[in-house]
Amino acid sequence: MTPSSITRPVHELFQDPISSYMPTQIEVNDNNEIFFTDKSENYCMTIVDIVDSTKIVSTIGNSKNIRNFYAIFINTMVNTLKKYRAKVIKTVGDGIISYFPDTVDSTNMRAFENVLECCFAQIEEQHTINNLLNEQRLPSISYRVSADYGKLARVQLKGFDIEDLFGSTLNLCSKINLCAPPNGIVIGNDLYQVIRSIRPPNNNYIFNQVDDYYSGVGKYSYVIYLLSRRQQRVTSTADSLYGSLKGIKKYAIEGITKTSRIPKILLIDDEIDDLFVLQNFLTLAGFEVKSFSSSREALRHYIQTDPSTYDLVISDIRMPEINGFQLYHKLRAVKNDVRILFSTCLEIAEEILTLLPDLRREQLIQKPVEKEKFIEIVKKNIL
Repeated sequence: MTPSSITRPVHELFQDPISSYMPTQIEVNDNNEIFFTDKSENYCMTIVDIVDSTKIVSTIGNSKNIRNFYAIFINTMVNTLKKYRAKVIKTVGDGIISYFPDTVDSTNMRAFENVLECCFAQIEEQHTINNLLNEQRLPSISYRVSADYGKLARVQLKGFDIEDLFGSTLNLCSKINLCAPPNGIVIGNDLYQVIRSIRPPNNNYIFNQVDDYYSGVGKYSYVIYLLSRRQQRVTSTADSLYGSLKGIKKYAIEGITKTSRIPKILLIDDEIDDLFVLQNFLTLAGFEVKSFSSSREALRHYIQTDPSTYDLVISDIRMPEINGFQLYHKLRAVKNDVRILFSTCLEIAEEILTLLPDLRREQLIQKPVEKEKFIEIVKKNIL
């Protein structure tokens, strides 16, 4: 189905029981009343949600550490949203729901651009969030952002300065969030159509149709777009590339500042302490790291993800489930030219080279290893 197939806003097509029969006032008891606004208005809204948070939190254990884990993510996201004039409504588990009051005027292009820039700003905070998590020995995270536009009914509890949102736009924004890739942004067709109607054709944003969401109601499906920036021409100086001290720090890896993205590394080690130390080394050096303590989970992730996503794989050798040698052969079956380093406490370099003749000695790292030497080896193998 093409975007033009939908001629009415989707909130009119996918009316749910809540939004279809929403009263203007519901009495809760003799002392409290919930008031719905007399009329719904159109707004942009966003949802940001941690990927696989249940699995991640299950590895933390300590309740204080769990609170710190969520606090770092939520506080960073809320501060970012407020900078872009968003009104944060609530947190739901690992997700944050907000809307943008300025978008009530559907002709205000500046307000809609502000929403898109806010989405990018949230994703760009991942490096900061993961550094804060690593400082407290907490696992790194990925998250996803969804945005849409449509009717939202605001509700307020009598006597309290607290708002909530209801309506099918909220429901759809939550559904399409699951279609976003890790550290990606998706927007719904209603928001896309508004932006198309008021924005000139030449712009800095790219909208790629990635999926359709079917609600099970009637014959209509809802088009979903992956939002990205148009790549800018890469220049030779860090200042013109990134434009800020934060950008320079993030990309300041010797010999890598000529590339247009951060090198990404898949790190696997069943020893949590070793995993934390190596991940911290890599993150502080400016690399983007996805880490696993389970070799089986790492393999499953690698198969399900575009293998070209990763510039390098670093793996322990002695691991349960799938050892490093087995993992190496399985990864090569997926991507024949996969780049891999082995980090091991075993002093068996010659035996390893005999077992894997296509492996070079510089692909072996003896643990424990000093940070400078470790990063030097990684750089040599990633370029």
